[in-house]
Formats: sequence, structure tokens, C-alpha cells
Amino acid sequence: MGRNNKKKLVLASLVALVFLLLGNRVTAVSAKSYQKAITKVPGRSTYPVYQRVSKKGPKGKFTSTKHFKYAQIQSKQVLVTKKGTFWKIIVDGRPVGWVSQDYFTRNKISVAKRVSLVQNADFTFDTREAINYVADETGTAVDISKVSVSNPTINSGTPGRTIVTYRYGDAEASVPVTVRSNAKEGIVRAKKGPFLGPVAVPTWKGSSKSTSRNWNAKHNFTFETKPNTFYANGLTLRTELFQPRFVSLDYHQAADKMGQVGIVPEGIAVHGSNFTVAVFNSSKDQKGHLVSYDLKQIGKYQAQNLPGLKWKTFEKYAAHIKVSTYIKLGHGQAIGSSAKYLYVIANNNTAKNSIKSEEIMQIRKSDLKINQIWSFKIWNGTAKKHTGRYIHNATFVGNKTMYCLFHNGRKHRYEYWKVTRSGDTWTPVEIGATDSDFISNSSPVQGFTYDREHGQFYIGFNDYIFKVAKNGAHRETHRLNVKREIEGLSVSGNKLYVEFAQRGELTSGRTN
Repeated sequence: MGRNNKKKLVLASLVALVFLLLGNRVTAVSAKSYQKAITKVPGRSTYPVYQRVSKKGPKGKFTSTKHFKYAQIQSKQVLVTKKGTFWKIIVDGRPVGWVSQDYFTRNKISVAKRVSLVQNADFTFDTREAINYVADETGTAVDISKVSVSNPTINSGTPGRTIVTYRYGDAEASVPVTVRSNAKEGIVRAKKGPFLGPVAVPTWKGSSKSTSRNWNAKHNFTFETKPNTFYANGLTLRTELFQPRFVSLDYHQAADKMGQVGIVPEGIAVHGSNFTVAVFNSSKDQKGHLVSYDLKQIGKYQAQNLPGLKWKTFEKYAAHIKVSTYIKLGHGQAIGSSAKYLYVIANNNTAKNSIKSEEIMQIRKSDLKINQIWSFKIWNGTAKKHTGRYIHNATFVGNKTMYCLFHNGRKHRYEYWKVTRSGDTWTPVEIGATDSDFISNSSPVQGFTYDREHGQFYIGFNDYIFKVAKNGAHRETHRLNVKREIEGLSVSGNKLYVEFAQRGELTSGRTN
């Protein structure tokens, strides 16, 4: 055999060996299963969903992703085919079908448009809190701790503007962070004369002492099939919606905290037919998900069983239930809504009388992503001598006004603050005070809202609701005797909405 022929034979053998090795590698990774579900980032374009997939490609188109644009998407299986890569998706906890990897948002970091911080040397902003999500090259959500950040923290003691850059793989994003120039912003005098409030009443401390009819071991935590009506001294509440325990796969099936949506509701906002609840894996968490329901499209009972709904009903419900990404929400009980935005004070509910600033998250209702972030402070006194008014409970009226509740435990007094925004500046004014603890055993406030029509606040503890005029004068006490914790209050129009725990149940009644 000639020299050239020998070279050709050796080259052909090498090429064959390379193809053999590549073929073995492709076969090894062409199908993959995960023990626990990973979180996927849905895209906005519409793709078909198929019943089955083989190495030749997908078959059996039966729906499309147009129903799932704002759903919680998870997956445990991926398959590389001749027609691309396909993932078997789980939507809001229900296994659905196979979709092209092109459907997912890939190689992207989503961040707030901007961050504006009140001047305060005692507060340092964690810039990763401006991240909505990070998606890798396959559309899988990435833990934000893995993101490279040009400025991981910014102390708000010095005025100025910093462009913060985030990088992960081929994805990049940036956010301008500004520390505002007015050092006196948020420093005011608390000088409202208090009204004498009611004698503090006893209640339990800790978790709920009862459950809804079927939320217990005796009834195997099955679904509720009957509405409730609760009466309390002129207040009548009726069931609006029983919520699902999870809007995802349930306990221990998610590979990360981003994946599980449930099981603890902490705060609510209602605006018209839009109902939003802050949901956490644990009551100790500072990060969680917002879940929004269109009450006109969701029945009282069906949402409890998303995996068991008839297919067409599930498609409809999935299109009218929105789930946010895993974001900082604080305790979730300082929340409110305007027509276009949700607002959450992402506070630390264990902080007592701190002089740290607090963050306000403005979240778009259209896609439940953080739009922008402000920080604010309420300090009583002067710049040289002051005490903090760290806010645990607040409610929002429109886009430029929030009402805040502060408990002065030393004086056994509740203070009511109105905080208004002009540009990026938030200015507090004390508008009322009540000399009372309301509850005798220091149980925390679990719901706070403002009734604009009647100029009054509602304050919830366990299953008590106190009605207080804007200036702090006590009007009524409603004891519900439900023995389930109130997990949020909201007023929309002439309706008071009350969320109860175990099972998550939204009720409503007329304000007066």
C-alpha cells in the first residue's frame, strides 16, 4: 500500500473514532432525568406543547404555551432530539407535556430599572435584591448568589450614583443605584396627641388553634366544598376563594427554594378583581413568591385542586393565575396595590425600633417583576438625636401614598403615619395615635389596611379586627372566634378582604 493510501486510511480511522466517541457522548446526554424538579424561566413567545417526544422529535401537539406565560414552570426531564431539545414541563404543580427549549427565556438577567436610596449610613443595600431572575443557556433559573456583581453592596451614607453590573455566563445587566442627597429626609417629630384606646384583650400566642373544615389529619387535608360565613359585631365575612396549598410541586420535590410556591400565606392586596397573596416556604423566610388570582375567572373551590382539574378548566386557570419569581418580600405583610403596580415593604419583621432604612419594592402587575426599588426611613427627633420608627405593617393607596403602623411598646401606643412620595422622596407625617396595645400578650399585628371611603384603619391580630379612625380614635372591635390566624387585610372599594390561614381562605365583607 502506498504512503498516501496509508495516510488516508489512518485519517479515516481517526475520523471514525471521533464520530464514534461523539456519538457515544450524544447518546449519553440525549436524555436526562432529575430527581428533583428544577425551575424554568418561561418565555413570552408561543410554542406548541406535545404529548410525547422521541429521538426523532415531538408528536401529539395538544396545547400551547400561551396559557402559561406567567405560571410557575418546573421540569424533571429533558430530551435531545433530531428536531431540537425538549423539556417535559410541570405547570403550577401539574405535569403537562413537552416543549422546545427555545420557549424558555435563556441567557438573561432580569433586574429592576433603578434603585433610589434615602441617605442613611446605618443601611447597606444588597444589590442582588434588585434581581428578578437569572436564566442560563437552557432557560433554567440560577441561584442569584452565583451571579458576578460589580458592587455587591452599597452603603447609603454618601450621596451619589453607581452603575451596578451583573454577569452570569453570556448574560449581563445593569442597574443605576442612587443615594439621595437630602440628609434630613425622613426625620420628623412624632407629636400627635393619642386617643385613649380599648382595654387590651387576651388572645392566643403562636399558630392557629383551629383549621378550616378539612385542613386537618382527621379529614386527610382534603379540599373544602362549602363556603364559610363569619359574624362579628356587625361585620359579616363570606368566602371568596379557597387557595391551593401549592402553586408548584409540593413538599421536597423542588431542587431549590425558587421552585416551591407555598405553603405559608403572609399578606394580601386586592384591587378590583385582582387578588395577590405573598407566599413563603416558611414563616421565617425573607424571600418568597407573589401569586395573583383574577377573582372573576377563578371559582371558590376549583383552584384547590389544580392538578385534578379538567384540562380546559386548567388552561383557563393557568392563564389567570400569575406567579412571581423568587424575590425579596420581607415578611410580606406590608403590601398594597394600585391599578398597575403592587407595593411591598421588604422589611425584617424581627427588627425592633431599628434606625435602618426599609425597602419598597414596586412590582408590575402585568408580569410580577420588580420595576424599581426605593428605600425610606422614619426617624423621630433630629439628625443628631433620634429614634427609629421601623415599620412592620403598611398599606398603599395609589402610587404615591402609604400608611404605616408603628407599635411603641414602651408607651403601649400605636402610631399611624402617612408617607407620601414626590419624585423619589418619601416624606412621613404622623397623623394619629392610640394609647392601647389592643392585645394583651404582645401577639404581632397580622393585617393592616386603610378604608379610604370611611377614613379608617383595620388592624388584625389572630382572629380579632380593630377598626380605628385615621386620627387614632377607636371605633369598633370585631371578635370572629374563628381560631385561625388572620394573614392579611385589604380594602377595595366598599369591601374589606380578610385572609385566613389553614387553609388559605380569602373572605370579604362590606365596610361601614
